[in-house]
Amino acid sequence: MSSKDITPFHLFYHQGSPFVINIERMCAKAIDSPTAKILESLSAQPEVLLSAGAEKKLKEVGIISEGWEKKQRPVRTEPYPIINMCLFLTQSCNLNCVYCYGNGGEYGTGGSLEEKTAYQAVDWLIEQSREMKKIHLGFFGGEPLLKFPLMKEIVAYTNKRVQETGKEVRFHCTTNATLLDDEQIAFIRDHNISVMISIDGPREIQNAQRPFTNGQGSYDIIVPKIKKLLDFLPDTPGHAVIVGNTDPQVVKDEMKEIGFQKISVITSSQNLFCGEADKQKAERDTSNLLDILEQEAETWISLTRSRDARALMELKNKSFLYFGLITLFHNKKLYYACSAGLGMVAVSVTGDVYLCQRFVGMADYKIGSVFESELNRGQYEESPARSNPVCTACLARYYCAGGCKHDNVGSRGSLTTPSEEICRLRRRELELAATIIGRLDPDDLAFLLGGDILPPKPCPLDF
Repeated sequence: MSSKDITPFHLFYHQGSPFVINIERMCAKAIDSPTAKILESLSAQPEVLLSAGAEKKLKEVGIISEGWEKKQRPVRTEPYPIINMCLFLTQSCNLNCVYCYGNGGEYGTGGSLEEKTAYQAVDWLIEQSREMKKIHLGFFGGEPLLKFPLMKEIVAYTNKRVQETGKEVRFHCTTNATLLDDEQIAFIRDHNISVMISIDGPREIQNAQRPFTNGQGSYDIIVPKIKKLLDFLPDTPGHAVIVGNTDPQVVKDEMKEIGFQKISVITSSQNLFCGEADKQKAERDTSNLLDILEQEAETWISLTRSRDARALMELKNKSFLYFGLITLFHNKKLYYACSAGLGMVAVSVTGDVYLCQRFVGMADYKIGSVFESELNRGQYEESPARSNPVCTACLARYYCAGGCKHDNVGSRGSLTTPSEEICRLRRRELELAATIIGRLDPDDLAFLLGGDILPPKPCPLDF
C-alpha cells in the first residue's frame, strides 16, 4: 500500500508514550511503539511502500484513508444570514481598564446610541436573519448599563417585533457590574437576559487592571453586586483577562470564591487604536500557560479515574482544554474560529456595522450600515483552514481555524494568521487534549458521558 492512502497525522510523545492525532478525522489515540516507528518512517520517507503488517497496524489506529475523511465541507455560495448582533448602547465607560482594546471604551469616537438608530438596528437584524427563526441581541459598550433606560426600551421593541415576525430572540449583556442594582437584576431575570460579568480576580489584580476613571479601585464596589446577582442567577459566567505573567489559577480560585460556577480566562488583546510602541508593551506572554495546561491534563486524568464528578464539573467550567476534548471526542472540524462577519456582527452607536465588537470604530473593518441592506464581507467568508498556507500545514488547523481576527491583526497585521506564540499554545492544547482522550479507557469515557461532563456524540441522523 502507498503512503498516499494515509490520512494526514501528527505523531508526538508525552511522558515517553506515543500518541497520534488523525488531523482530517479529528480524533486521537494512544499507540504502541511499533506503530509509532511505522509513523516515524512515514514522516521521514512519505513515499515508502507499506508492508502488509504495517498496513494492518495503521488500520488498527484508523490512519488508513477510507476516502470520506478527506472530503471538505462544501464551500458556501451565498452569504450567511446574520443572527447575532452585538449592539453598542454607548461608546463610553466608567472604568479605565489597562488593557482595553476599545481605547477606554470609546472605540475611537465615543458617543451614545439613539433610540431611532437602535430600533433600526433591530429591524435590520430581523431582515438579515432571513429564514432563521432564532436571533441573538447582545448589549455592549463601553459599559451598557450606563444606558439602562435605553436597554429597557430596546428589549420591549425587540419583543414586539419578533412576535410580529414569528421569530425568537435571546438577549445577552456584557457588564463590568459597577452599576448593578435591584431594578437591573430584576429586569435581567424577568427578561431572561444572559449576562457575562467582566472581573479580573483578586482585589489587588482587579483594582490594578480595572480601576474607575478617577483611579479608584473597583473590587469592593462590584463584588457585593455580583454576589447578589448570583443569588438570583447562579449560572452567570465570570470572564477574566490575564495581563503579563499573572497565574490564571489564582484568578480562577478568587472567582470561584466569589460564587461563579462558570469561569473563562483569556490573555489580553492589543489596543489597535494605540501607537506601535504601546502595541509592543501589550504583547502577550503565554509561557506560564503551557505549564498550567500540562497540570490541567493530569488533573483531568486523575479526577476521571477517581470518579470525582463534582470536581470534574468544576474543572469543566474553567478548563483550558475542554474545547479540545470535545473537538476530538466529537471528531469536529472547525473551519472558522468564530462567526465574526459571518453570522455575527457588531453595530456602533452610529449604526455602522463591523466584523465584531473588537473592530468597532476601525474604518478598515466596517462592512456596512444598519441603514443599508448590503454588506461588504466577501473577503471574510474564506476559511483560513482551507486557504492560509500557515494554517493548512498545521496540525491544529481544524481546532484553531485561524484564530481571533483581532488578535491576528494586532500581532501579525493579518486577519488570518495568528502569532507564533498563539499557534504554539493552540497546538499544545490539542496535543494535551489528545493525551487525555488517548489515556482514558471505555469505562472512563462512559463515566464522563454519564455524568454530563462530556456531551454525548450527536446522532448522524439528526439534522
